[in-house]
Amino acid sequence: MQQKIVYTSGIKTTEQANKMETILKEMIGVYDANVDLSNGHISVEFETPANLNSIEKEIYDSGFKVLY
Repeated sequence: MQQKIVYTSGIKTTEQANKMETILKEMIGVYDANVDLSNGHISVEFETPANLNSIEKEIYDSGFKVLY
């Protein structure tokens, strides 16, 4: 299992954070996702078949920018 931190912009409210966490947790292979509004990042625990590219794409497709 891997744990990565993805820095984002555009997630401003608790509602947006909860929605993003739910979307990521529904992905096959993602075990946990936590949005940190104060630091502007998402911590994700995952394993195959999920990967960092698919997680970043899901964030982007949800309307938020992936910084790095």
